[in-house]
This record gives sequence, structure tokens and C-alpha cells, in this order.
Amino acid sequence: MTIFDFVLLLIVGGFVMSGLWFGLIHSFGAFLGTIAGAFFAARWYEPVASRFSSLFGDHQNLARIVCFLVLFIIIDRLVGLVFWIINKLFSVLPTIPFFKVTNRLIGAIFGFLEGVLVLGLTLFFVGKYPLGEWFSGLISDSKVADYLIRAGKIFLPILPEIFK
Repeated sequence: MTIFDFVLLLIVGGFVMSGLWFGLIHSFGAFLGTIAGAFFAARWYEPVASRFSSLFGDHQNLARIVCFLVLFIIIDRLVGLVFWIINKLFSVLPTIPFFKVTNRLIGAIFGFLEGVLVLGLTLFFVGKYPLGEWFSGLISDSKVADYLIRAGKIFLPILPEIFK
């Protein structure tokens, strides 16, 4: 296992811990935010990248990747914010016996799914627009990245043809 694999696993672990901490409603919202972020960022990144291409000079692939990630994160967090508010509205539910434990465990599962899909989609996208041989080598040598990219391909039906 490479250091890059370890870093990827730590990031997925961070998503799991976030899901465990915030619980089901928040984590489910974050998971839906991931799907919405992928859907809309995939459709809007190219026009946004062309608008801001002067900031990146000759690095058009970098402009595409940065714009995709920024759009993805903004949309993901906005959907997550809506579900965070919904979670606060349902704050009475923890009085139900065993709800808190169940809520957090299911939240951890959704955190894992979100982490795998976010990293998989990111690695898949970076594979389409390589940043350089060094980073491409990290991805190709990684065993974990291969699994994450396969999981990220779940998004292929909602992505434009340019990704397929």
C-alpha cells in the first residue's frame, strides 16, 4: 500500500467520522448533495472554466478541474446546509430510545458512501484531465484509487457524454 492509498483511506475515514458525528439526516443530505453536485458541476464546469481561463494561463486542464471542484463543493455544501437545517428541526427525535445510536451508525454508513463517491468522482475526473505524469503515476500505482474510481463511475449515467 502506497502513501497515496493511506491518504485516500484517511479521507474516506474522515467522511465516516463526519457521518458518525452528524448522524443520518445530515449525512443523507450530504450524500444527496454529492449526487446533485456531480450532476450540476458536470454540466456547468466547462462554461465556468472558459470564463475564468485567463486566471490559469495555458493550464486549461487545471482550469477545468478547479472549476469542476469548486462548483461541486458549493452545490454539495448548499444541499448539505438544507439538510442541516432539517436536522435541527427534527431535534426532538433523539428522545426516542436507541434513536441516537442508530442515527449515528446509519450516518456513518452514508458518510462512507459519500466519501467513496466524492473521491471516486474526483479521481475519475482527474483521470480525464491529467495534471501531470507524477500525479497520474500516483493514481495508476494506487490500489485504493482503482476501487474508488470504479465506485465513482456510478455517476456516469448523470454525467455528460464528454466524461464517458
